[in-house]
Amino acid sequence: MAHANLADPQLGASPPLFASVHVLASLRKHQRVALLTAFVILLIGLPAAWFKGDPKYSATAVIYVSPRFIANLADSSSQKFDSTEQYREYVQQNVKTINRFDIVLEALNRLGPLQSVWTRPGELPERAASRLQGALVIEEVPNTYQVTISLESNRKAGLAELVNSVAETYLDKAKAEEFYGSDQRIQSLIADRTRLEKETAEKQGRRMALAQELGVSSFTDNDLNPYDRLLVTAKEAQSEAQKSAIQADTELAVFDENEHPGGKEALDAFALEEAKKDPVLSSVMTGLNVRRAQVLTNLSGLSADHPGRRAAERELADIEKERQAAIQSEVVSISKMILNQRTAEAYQARRVERQLTAEVQRQASQASWFTHGYQEGIQLGLDVDQARKAQDNLQQRIDYFLLEKSAPGFVRLFSSARPPDQPVKRGRKLLLGLCMALALAFAVAVPVGIDFLDPRLRSPAQVERLLGFPLTAWIMEKQEAGASFEKEQILRFANRMVQENQRNRSRIFAFTSVKAHGGTTTIVLETAHALSSLGVSALAIEANAYRSDSRFLKPNARGLVAALTGARLLQSEVIPGNEELPDRIPVGEAAEGASLPNIRHLEEMLRRSVHEYDFILIDAPPVLASVDAEIMASSADVLVLVIEADSVTKQELQRAAKSLERLNLRAISAVFNRVRRDEATGFAATALDEFLNGSAAPARRLFSPWLWR
Repeated sequence: MAHANLADPQLGASPPLFASVHVLASLRKHQRVALLTAFVILLIGLPAAWFKGDPKYSATAVIYVSPRFIANLADSSSQKFDSTEQYREYVQQNVKTINRFDIVLEALNRLGPLQSVWTRPGELPERAASRLQGALVIEEVPNTYQVTISLESNRKAGLAELVNSVAETYLDKAKAEEFYGSDQRIQSLIADRTRLEKETAEKQGRRMALAQELGVSSFTDNDLNPYDRLLVTAKEAQSEAQKSAIQADTELAVFDENEHPGGKEALDAFALEEAKKDPVLSSVMTGLNVRRAQVLTNLSGLSADHPGRRAAERELADIEKERQAAIQSEVVSISKMILNQRTAEAYQARRVERQLTAEVQRQASQASWFTHGYQEGIQLGLDVDQARKAQDNLQQRIDYFLLEKSAPGFVRLFSSARPPDQPVKRGRKLLLGLCMALALAFAVAVPVGIDFLDPRLRSPAQVERLLGFPLTAWIMEKQEAGASFEKEQILRFANRMVQENQRNRSRIFAFTSVKAHGGTTTIVLETAHALSSLGVSALAIEANAYRSDSRFLKPNARGLVAALTGARLLQSEVIPGNEELPDRIPVGEAAEGASLPNIRHLEEMLRRSVHEYDFILIDAPPVLASVDAEIMASSADVLVLVIEADSVTKQELQRAAKSLERLNLRAISAVFNRVRRDEATGFAATALDEFLNGSAAPARRLFSPWLWR
């Protein structure tokens, strides 16, 4: 956007250094707020600093982080970092890990009753651990292998113990994490060892019970089963008994008519043979033979008819009957005896066989029981030996892990914390200083913040930063500036308009404000009057149909509306000026809130009809409220944007600037109106003082020229 070369070098001053901050101006403007803020903070902070500012004690433990790590105590091999960068990263990891929540919480729990050193009454351990996390100061000591763990407190009792507890807990955690899961593995191995010991004891007890039950003192593979020998002997006897039983049954079956037809005759024949061997029967037979011999002797001399022959023959027959009866009786007796004997022998053989069979079965059962028990005892012995070997292996692994855990590792305690005897900080003085610094900071920050958050435009510097070009003029509030300084500012603005006319032949100036009641009418009238006092002719035209000003009114004057509609000539509507007001044309009778008729012919009519005036100043409506303002801005040689201080916001000015930028104007300038003396930069106050006193303010010592001599 082009702008007229109407920059304001008012009184030869320029914006001060750091104009965007304006701290001193904010303090001057809000002195009471700054003093009240500082007073409130001091009122609260000084007693708190006095009562809370106890002396501070410190305890420090030192951890040594080695660049080399011995893998285990039974092996001479070691581990080390590949580079210094890896070692430094490992050190930083340890620095960030020492105050880990679980480590700090466990360190507090390890203290037992000494937890009261840090834990407040009724405070949960987790909350105390969180506070301790933030209070611990863990730092790497430059150019060393050391890391310090420091803690400050207003109580020195137990402070060193707390720091040492944190260091020891961290070292335990670090070793446990270096051998990740070693504790769980050790516990698992110990559980397996306990299980094996229990099983070994049970098997050993079972083995001893079997030894007592079997009646042996040991179990070896070379020992024979004693029941095996007994079983062999019993089986041999059983075999013999089976043979005897078979033989006895056979011998009995030979003489049994039911079993063997003809057994009766065999029995009689056998009995007869046995009877012949009987001495009693032999004696009887001998006596009978003697008698028979005698009878035969006596019979030999007798004839067949001899009576003695028949008696002899009858006697012989009787002897034969006696002989046969004796033999038969003996045979029957012997047969019965033989049959009973053979039956008894068969029964005896079968009974012996049955008993030996039962004994064999019993011996076989005992041998099987003994064999099973003996084999179980042997297997139990093997299991016990295997379990003891497994226990030895488990114990070796447990010992290995325990040795690994006791290895120095990468980190170890270098120096324990010592109980403090002297305070390291006088906390009361520090807190008092902090309180005063805080009061000073807030006393500055609150006024600056008030001005920073204020969306209104208050200083020329703010407007120039938003517009991107210098202001043509800024005009101070009438009540604060006074009549003389106000007139001086209007004359300065009028003079710049004359310079613009001389350079660019600019003749028509349209004045519009960002929002209503921006002081546009007053500026137009006073500027036109000032131009007249400078010897150039100026005409003020009221073109605001939305709001008519009484200073333009005159009885029977029809104004700009009549000229635009062609009912009157524009020259005929000019109201001559006087000592207070310039020549002017009122807007005339227009419908309230309506736009001017034939507004696009205004430029042509002005350049054709009002040629006797050097300057034509148009009082246009606000640019954001009326389209007439945009049309007039496009028709004018220069658009003057009037911005009211303490009323227009930054967003409103930006909206107005974007609206005008779209119009592609010939030239634009800006006037900052109603600037207060206490604006942020102090620019207005300085300009007024220089005007009233006739001299510039003395230079600040900080920026005195002698610094650069």
